[in-house]
Amino acid sequence: MLPKRWIRVVCVSSVMLVGTAFLGGCTNSKMVTERNQLIMQNKQLQQQLAESKANLAATRAQLAQQQQIAAAASAQAAAQSTPAAAPPAASPGYSTILPPMHSGSMNSGHSMGAGHRRHRMRQELHRFVLSSDLLFAPGSARLSPRATHMLMHVAYELRHRYAGRHVVVEGYTDNTPIHHPYRNNYYLGLARARSVQSFLARHGVSRRRMRAISFGDEHMVSRKDLALDRRVEVVVLR
Repeated sequence: MLPKRWIRVVCVSSVMLVGTAFLGGCTNSKMVTERNQLIMQNKQLQQQLAESKANLAATRAQLAQQQQIAAAASAQAAAQSTPAAAPPAASPGYSTILPPMHSGSMNSGHSMGAGHRRHRMRQELHRFVLSSDLLFAPGSARLSPRATHMLMHVAYELRHRYAGRHVVVEGYTDNTPIHHPYRNNYYLGLARARSVQSFLARHGVSRRRMRAISFGDEHMVSRKDLALDRRVEVVVLR
């Protein structure tokens, strides 16, 4: 048998171990509870944040809609109080030629054969004559930046004053021989007419009612000033 003194030591040790285990269990349980509470609070905060973001997005959408309504109302009021926009101002470098042509000459001083002129008068309603020297670089069919203003004016007139009319874009050149990059003057005139046609189509004129043709150097209007021969004419048909 163990002495009484050892028995007391064993008993005290046992009591201490049981107490330590009990306290440890209480501490772990408390930590788990606190952790669960923190997780719950975090979820609640995340939910509140999501709701706040949704409310903010809805408020912004409503504000944007109100701004659009206000802008539309302002634009409508401005349109009612402002006269219709005028067409682009006529630019020097081209002339508008209206039939009938008097005494075999056109307003710009150009002249053509009588048969050719009578044929034109029967079919055309309006004619725009554009200087190729202002539209293109020499020997090129690529529109220059300064061509924009002239062609914008023509596009405006075709869309508004002559809406629905068929249009022929005619290319003319002088008789200076050309070999590159176009085979001859006929193809240069055709390429220039097509460039003008494409510009007008990009600015609202229906491509279906336009066609591009070339006369090359067949209808020269001056033997002294070849610049008058280098032109593109936009003809509105009746």
